[in-house]
Amino acid sequence: MTEIPEHLLKRAAAARAAKSGEDPPADTPTEATATASAAEVPAEAAPAPVVEAAPEPLAPYIVAHNARRKIPWWAVSALLLLPLWAFTYVGTLERPPQEVAAVLDDGDHVYDARCASCHGATGGGGSAYPLADDEVLATFPSVADHVVWVVQGSDSVGLGNSYGDPAQGRTVIGGMPGWGDVLTKKELLGVVLHERARLNDSDEDAALADAIDDAILDGTLDLGGHFDPVTITAQEVDDLLASASGDGH
Repeated sequence: MTEIPEHLLKRAAAARAAKSGEDPPADTPTEATATASAAEVPAEAAPAPVVEAAPEPLAPYIVAHNARRKIPWWAVSALLLLPLWAFTYVGTLERPPQEVAAVLDDGDHVYDARCASCHGATGGGGSAYPLADDEVLATFPSVADHVVWVVQGSDSVGLGNSYGDPAQGRTVIGGMPGWGDVLTKKELLGVVLHERARLNDSDEDAALADAIDDAILDGTLDLGGHFDPVTITAQEVDDLLASASGDGH
């Protein structure tokens, strides 16, 4: 059984006495007293308000990032397409023509490095026969014969044998090495034509050098590799030069 609080019992007794006209019991509080007493009863303590903690301050670099202006959405799409545009643009540019050294320029360098010490810087001669003043043109009237001589050297002829055209009466007087295994075809043709066109002002040989340059540039003539000193012939050289010049050199 639930026990009824005493102040409620007293309040009920006072109410019955008021209805019957009797005085309420002395220890029964009146309505006002009961109200006052009730007021004196502390109400259930209200929950303390929840105070949210203040947010921690942001780092300066985060504040700067948030304040920075963002890239518009339309600009992002443009940036994504930029590499494709750059690739397409570069593909439309004309590539500069590949620089190819002229055959006579190659010959000039080779002559200074390989031949000048014996034949003289300008072809005037020294320990070997002179080449200038039409000497080499008289010795080798044919470009092909001149090329074969430079490819094979004096060992292929032997000391005391004819040097170039027998009609000139010259013989091999020194040991000239063969350059076929050392110089490329382009370098070897270059040095031969340098001796003829530049040291002797041969217009015909200068024109042949220009024709070789044009044939190299347009891809119709390949001068890679070396001449074989064992198998080379004047006819082989003539055929090679004819493919560049279009005539019967």
